[in-house]
Amino acid sequence: MKKNKKKTKTIVICIAIAIAVLLANGITIAILYNNGLLGFYHPQQQAKSGQVKIACVGDSITYGYGISSWSENNYPAQLQRAIGEGFCVNNFGYSGRTAQSMGDRAYVKEKLYEQSLAFEPDIVIFMLGSNDSKPYNWDRDNFVKDYKALVESYMNLPNKPQVYLMAPPPVFEVNGKVKYDIQKDIIAEEIVPIIKQIAKEEGLACIDLYKIFEGKEALFSDGCHPTETGAKIIAATVQSRLSEDLAKE
Repeated sequence: MKKNKKKTKTIVICIAIAIAVLLANGITIAILYNNGLLGFYHPQQQAKSGQVKIACVGDSITYGYGISSWSENNYPAQLQRAIGEGFCVNNFGYSGRTAQSMGDRAYVKEKLYEQSLAFEPDIVIFMLGSNDSKPYNWDRDNFVKDYKALVESYMNLPNKPQVYLMAPPPVFEVNGKVKYDIQKDIIAEEIVPIIKQIAKEEGLACIDLYKIFEGKEALFSDGCHPTETGAKIIAATVQSRLSEDLAKE
């Protein structure tokens, strides 16, 4: 009888521990999600009939890395609220990804890339390049070739979406160093001019976030990722440009 009671007590303790672990994991996941730290998780909206579909393609800046209340405050979410119910905006940003297919984390190799194409967007807001600047990734010729190929993969979709290129914002030093191995001079002197040139060659609009955020270090949480306010500025900039272009049609 005593053995049965002891066994029952042990089982109860084990169940209690298991529940505690599950709750702790659930809380941890919720905290990470709320702070934009689950870069692999991309909940998508299903477009309703008649909505204009907007795909925001990019890296951690698009994803909203480190932004509190992530689901509400990443720039695509803020764009959705700003632009209204006639549009369906989905966030296809993935932290750390590169435009270069030989980069350490190539966007083109991700399932999310395929999902962004399958979304069949009417409008694509495309921003990659910051992670390509890392010394072990940077190759100018490869960047030009692969960036163009990625952009054209959206341009050549059957529905021929309108593609906007966004030059990435500047990065800033924290304690005398830029984080994540990103090279600020490569972004300023190579990547931004290349993106502007590609936009010109392809006949695409270019939104220059570098110019918008130049000298505005306070709008970045870690020198590289925009704060909630920074993301709001990106959303407002995109919304203004889209509204202006749609009014011309």
